[in-house]
Amino acid sequence: MVSSNVEDNSTIKEEALEKLCADEISRRRELEELLATEKQELQKLKDQQDEIMGELRMIQDQNSALNGQAVESQTVVTELEEKIFSAVELLISFKDKRDKLKIEHSNAVREVNKLRKFVNMDTEYPHGTEFPTFSFLEINEATNDFDPSWKIGEGRHGSVYKGMLRNMQVAIKMLPSYGCQSQLEFQHQVEVLSRVRHPSLVTLIGSCPESRSLVYDYLNNGSLEDHLARKEKTPLPWQIRISISADICSALIFLHSGRPSIIHGNLKPSKILLDVNFVAKLCDLGISSLVQRSGHSADSNTTVDKGNESLVYVDPEFLLTGKLTPESDVYSFGIILLQLLTGRPLSGIVRDTKCALEKENLKAVLDTSAGEWPLYQVEQLAYLALRCSEKTPLNRPDLLSEIWSALGPLRTSCSNMSLFSTSKKLHRPPSHFVCPIFQEVMKDPYIAADGFTYEEDAIRGWLDSGHNTSPMTNLKLEHTNLVPNYALLSAIQEWKHLQ
Repeated sequence: MVSSNVEDNSTIKEEALEKLCADEISRRRELEELLATEKQELQKLKDQQDEIMGELRMIQDQNSALNGQAVESQTVVTELEEKIFSAVELLISFKDKRDKLKIEHSNAVREVNKLRKFVNMDTEYPHGTEFPTFSFLEINEATNDFDPSWKIGEGRHGSVYKGMLRNMQVAIKMLPSYGCQSQLEFQHQVEVLSRVRHPSLVTLIGSCPESRSLVYDYLNNGSLEDHLARKEKTPLPWQIRISISADICSALIFLHSGRPSIIHGNLKPSKILLDVNFVAKLCDLGISSLVQRSGHSADSNTTVDKGNESLVYVDPEFLLTGKLTPESDVYSFGIILLQLLTGRPLSGIVRDTKCALEKENLKAVLDTSAGEWPLYQVEQLAYLALRCSEKTPLNRPDLLSEIWSALGPLRTSCSNMSLFSTSKKLHRPPSHFVCPIFQEVMKDPYIAADGFTYEEDAIRGWLDSGHNTSPMTNLKLEHTNLVPNYALLSAIQEWKHLQ
């Protein structure tokens, strides 16, 4: 019984053990399956991780490449920007050079055209274009209805008034009523005279055939006669006197060397005007030809009172023959030179100077108010002046080879002396040389419909910008045509030459 129980217990235990084993095996199988599943999941995760890491490395490589490209691109951009800046600067430089070349080309073309016009111009101007003609109304207004207080001179060849004409300060010479037979002939003669240009000739600006008047540049420093008359108050230094003599000599050489030769014929101190810088300018050139065309011969104009001091300047040969020659001007110049050297009365000026030279005491007759003269050079001039005043024309010296060869070097030495320099005033341009718009001395003056003269670029710019009115009067212009003012251009060029 006991043995049976033992067996039963063993069987139960064995069965329990087998069941446990079976359960354990089953559980192990489940765990193995679970483990296998987990391994698979883990492998998947690992594979995904590897894939992601691979992608990440690829992205990192791409990012590095992109960063490298970005750096390279930035370098290229910087280089391109620098090249663009350089190109822009170069373009601006080229544009400036182009603009300057355009301006230079335009100026060159204008100068060439201008020179061509001067070269191709005939002796006379085309009527009514290049040489200004003023109306009687303008002349009347300019002289304030011929106000007697505005008269600055009067003689046998007419009266002279100062005035303001088209914004210019001018001197207006009213010729006598007798003379040219027609306005056309008068204008022709005047235009011929206007072509005679020299720094020591007063500039003829225009004319008025209606009133038989001539319009000149106004010189407000008076005449040589005025200065000699008031020498006690404001004496002319000898350096300026030498310069004035040289100016007159230069003008006469110019006139006499022309083809045909031009003779002034009425040379005396009242016909020698001084500008603000004491540059001497001869006036009344050719006036006798304008007032001797209706039966008034040269002879009749010289039949004046023998007591008239003006006759001292007249060539004795001319008084006998009535014929003017270049030597006639040389005679008058000699008397004026003696007057500048000595300042003595005209009646005995030749006799007194000759006597002083014979006694070798020229200093006794020199004008001491002019300062200390250089005696050696002045003695040469005094001998030349006496030879100029010889009654026989053939005995008179040549202006160029003899007189100028003495005066020229002396004037050059004078210009370096302090006294002469300090006596000169600043070189100021005449008001009518200045453009009303630019307020600068004109290089290419043109006359507009309002009668005023402007720099061409200034007035064309005014008209091209849409204006149809005068810059000076604000009145509507009758037309927009512009006419070159050659007379004023020549005067400006002469003035610049003296600066």
